[in-house]
Amino acid sequence: MAAVEEQRPSLAWLFFGWSGRVSRAPFALGWGFWLMLLSASLTRIVIVPKEDPSFLFWSFVFVGVGIVSTISSIMLTVKRLHDMNLPVPLIICLFIPAISFFALFAFMVWPGTNGANDYGRYPNRPKD
Repeated sequence: MAAVEEQRPSLAWLFFGWSGRVSRAPFALGWGFWLMLLSASLTRIVIVPKEDPSFLFWSFVFVGVGIVSTISSIMLTVKRLHDMNLPVPLIICLFIPAISFFALFAFMVWPGTNGANDYGRYPNRPKD
C-alpha cells in the first residue's frame, strides 16, 4: 500500500481557502498582515502630493489591497468559525458596525474546540 501523504497547509490556503480550521494565532497574524499592507499603502497616499503621478498608483494599490484583504479576511474568519465549531453565518457580525469590533475581538480570543470537530481533525489544516 502506498503511504498516505499528509496534506500540508500553504499560505494560499491560509489566506484564500475556506475548508478546514484556523486557530487564534494564525487568524490574528493574518488580520495583522492585511492591516499592515493597508496601512502602508494608505501612508504612501497621504505622503505623496496629489499632483504627483505616483499618487494615482498608490491609490490603485490601496484599492486593490483593500479588495484582496476583504476576501482573505472573510476566508480567514470562515476557517476561524470552523475551528470554534460555530456556524458560518455568524460572519455577518463582522459587517454590523455596532458589533464588528467586539466580534473580531471574540474571534481572536475565544479558544477553538479541542480535538476533531465537524470541520476537520486538526486546527491550522484544510479539512481532510
